[in-house]
Amino acid sequence: MIYDLLLAFSMSEWYHDGVQELIYGFKHMGMTQWGIASACAVAFSFLCLKGNMIK
Repeated sequence: MIYDLLLAFSMSEWYHDGVQELIYGFKHMGMTQWGIASACAVAFSFLCLKGNMIK
């Protein structure tokens, strides 16, 4: 039982740290990095749409 609690706490802390790191990274991105990220998001969405069988 104690191992389950420790595992849950560890996962919660890991998730919180990951979210904080993403927020920090997003706040410190430059204009070029935002452009690259948005271009990748658009390309990924087009690939997902093209791979879908619903037309």
